[in-house]
Amino acid sequence: MRELYSLKRFDLPPELRLILSCLRVTPNEKEVRQIEELSRTKISWPDFLRWVDRHRVAPLVYQNLRRHGGNGVPESAMRALRSRFESNGRRSLANARELVRLAKLFQENGLAFIPLKGSVLALQVYGNLALRHAGDIDLLVEPGQVELADHLLYTSYHRVRPGFRLSPSQRQRFFRIMHHFEYLHDQGNLRVELHWRSIHNQPDHVLGLTRLRSRASTMAVAGSTLPALSLPDNILYLCSHGAHHFWFRLFWLVDLAEMMRGNPAIDWPRLMTLAREAGMRRPLALGVILAHELLEVPLPEAIRTYTLQDQMVSISAKAAFRLILCPQPENPPLSLSLQINVCRLRCGNLFKEKLKILQEIFMGQDFKTVALPDSMFFLYYFLRFPLWLQRKLRGSRTQMDHYKTYRHND
Repeated sequence: MRELYSLKRFDLPPELRLILSCLRVTPNEKEVRQIEELSRTKISWPDFLRWVDRHRVAPLVYQNLRRHGGNGVPESAMRALRSRFESNGRRSLANARELVRLAKLFQENGLAFIPLKGSVLALQVYGNLALRHAGDIDLLVEPGQVELADHLLYTSYHRVRPGFRLSPSQRQRFFRIMHHFEYLHDQGNLRVELHWRSIHNQPDHVLGLTRLRSRASTMAVAGSTLPALSLPDNILYLCSHGAHHFWFRLFWLVDLAEMMRGNPAIDWPRLMTLAREAGMRRPLALGVILAHELLEVPLPEAIRTYTLQDQMVSISAKAAFRLILCPQPENPPLSLSLQINVCRLRCGNLFKEKLKILQEIFMGQDFKTVALPDSMFFLYYFLRFPLWLQRKLRGSRTQMDHYKTYRHND
């Protein structure tokens, strides 16, 4: 498969190669040797820490450098990593406690849900809350119960995306195109994403709540028992989520890689069949190919065969490589943004999917940027592309200014 890609691990900056060698709970002999050797080479440790923060992989990097870095890692860098590790550990515990509280609140109000990623995934994959980056608390509910869940969350949270009141037409459009609301705790230390679809731009029945809960297992979290995605559903969900964001953060890829390493008996032909039924073969193949290329996970034959038949997987992988190396992935250069969006459109299986992808690409914060009454809602269709182009050009200028400042200070 390697002949399909122009970017190899040895082409990457030494700082990123060292990070990649650390991204395993239990490194093998080859990776331990790489950690030892790369730690003694000419590493820009400020750049190294920026890459660690950029990809949110401080827990594993700290653990493996502490064990295998020897005397090659400056004490100042280890102190910085330890601080990040300890801070992430505290946040992991806070997220777990809050997840249990919200689960109890939802259950008391008859609201069915299932957690996505987060504390449950950390325990499933790593066996330790502190070894995975602690970000948002993600909860999936039925579309018809979003208003109830939204009301319950408002007892201690305020909504930040969208952070304004939606008109009836805006709300209808937002629900059809987007897939979640975002909330910030009133004390500012916790974030929640409330999902009504687990898979971006897919019908509600594809990995919907009812289907996921029917196949779910359970996981003990902070003294409570919570529903947890099954192994096949977890892999499909992680690959869908990663593909939507083009895997611009490595810690998502580490989740997939560790799940594959911990379950060597995965029935990949069966999983590819499930992916085909859900219209997700390309996202699944893309995630596994990237895990193989960057984290050296063995490549299943079913994925190899499919990738050789579907050129879009390798094209998307090249775009993902570029985004992984991008200093500001939230505002990539216009050329890369266009490349990624073309890949996303070409990966849509049906015309309706492609249309929803196109609408999501251009939707952005149009409702907030230009407030229109429902009687003039049709004007958003004409404003969408100019507003999107304005955002991208502004983001490209910001990234260029950031790059010039970085080069000046280097």
